[in-house]
Amino acid sequence: MEKIVHRYAAHFPRWCQAFGDHVPDPGGEARAVEWLVGADCVGVIVLPEIRHRLTHELLGSKTPELEFGARSLRLNQRDYKEVTVLGHPGYAALRELLFGVDEAHMFLTYHLIYPPGTRIITVSRKPPLPLLYKEMAPLPISVRD
Repeated sequence: MEKIVHRYAAHFPRWCQAFGDHVPDPGGEARAVEWLVGADCVGVIVLPEIRHRLTHELLGSKTPELEFGARSLRLNQRDYKEVTVLGHPGYAALRELLFGVDEAHMFLTYHLIYPPGTRIITVSRKPPLPLLYKEMAPLPISVRD
């Protein structure tokens, strides 16, 4: 199934809207990837060195190729199959969100309960605040069973 994800960049570097209420990821702080599941969005916090690469690939000027499988993920030329993080309920929530909407929205957020400078790569059913973000080229993705 092909989907469109609208991508957004902050008008000013490091400005973000808050992620909002979510279910904490038990033990997430001890892992390289921490999932946040909210009512209308799913976010992921990753280690800073991974986040820089991911935000460059997902929210950079070039449009990436992205495919979500049940337990696999392909980002550009990299395949991730049966990686532990892809079996997490947060990944399942992200796939469910993508299956449930025609268009999703991707942008960076923050939350006060996480250390300063922590950014959350967020996929939401709703667009972010236009006062803080400008829209970039959309991201076509494939979501597979």
